[in-house]
Amino acid sequence: MSSASHARALLSIVRQHNNAAAAAAAARSFVVDGSAVGRVLPKSAAVLSRYPDVFEVSDLAVTLRPETGATVEARSQAVATVLDDLRAAGSVPMLAGWRDEAFAVRSSFFAPPSLVVERAAAGLFGTPAYGVFVTGYTEDAAGEPAAMWLGRRSATKPTWPGLLDCLAAGGMAAGEMPMEAIRKEAFEEAGVPEDLLAAIQPSGGVCYTGFDETGWALKRDVLHTFDLRCPEGWTPTPVDGEVESFTRVSMGELGRMLLRHADEALFKPNVAVVIIDFLLRRGFVSPDDNGYLELLAELRNAECR
Repeated sequence: MSSASHARALLSIVRQHNNAAAAAAAARSFVVDGSAVGRVLPKSAAVLSRYPDVFEVSDLAVTLRPETGATVEARSQAVATVLDDLRAAGSVPMLAGWRDEAFAVRSSFFAPPSLVVERAAAGLFGTPAYGVFVTGYTEDAAGEPAAMWLGRRSATKPTWPGLLDCLAAGGMAAGEMPMEAIRKEAFEEAGVPEDLLAAIQPSGGVCYTGFDETGWALKRDVLHTFDLRCPEGWTPTPVDGEVESFTRVSMGELGRMLLRHADEALFKPNVAVVIIDFLLRRGFVSPDDNGYLELLAELRNAECR
């Protein structure tokens, strides 16, 4: 992959998915117990304003009313009643992807949860969302990345069905920690055995603010990234149905696919961002290239906290 000719093309791809900073700044604060824990877009605020006993909606903020309760459990139950009603009405597109997974609404990763909501509804409140991604790759004789394992998302997935994914990835449920989460995802999605699970290495992270695919929500994503050098002769295996199949792609072909992705969606959006971060870290984009520093900044162009 010739980085000199591709750096600005990769920058363009990242910017496609990091395109909502202005919208986030203009959005209403989501306030729980006196603290701003999210950002609510106008369409979402309008829907939540239908439930004045639970939410107070003004021009500046959407506030969870103190009357809903002083505990996380009481607040969560009040919000769950609203979400159940919205889901039954079918008026909020993102709720069609209901997963029965608990998502902690919090101002930062180590902050205590302000409330817990259904994961599919998290974007409605524009709260930071935390995920884990592991890039599985093989090396050549010189110890350089030679190929990458890509998964094909199941056609029945509620989000981005059929698009390409990393070796394994997932959002973190309430109470999960990154190392625990990525090992679980790698085992469940790709059949990574115990010895390889222990070899997964943290590699940093990417942070960005974009829109979800429905246009109703902000994706304020903070993604922990991990690398796994996969041995020759080992092939990942779909286990839990999240992924249909795995394909090993050479680094040259990967670069060509990313350039195609700029015009036609091949990858799940945040997967393209994670792969570009890998290419930057592993020297496939040179610091001599026009666009390198902008690409570096764009990959961390949000609060990582």
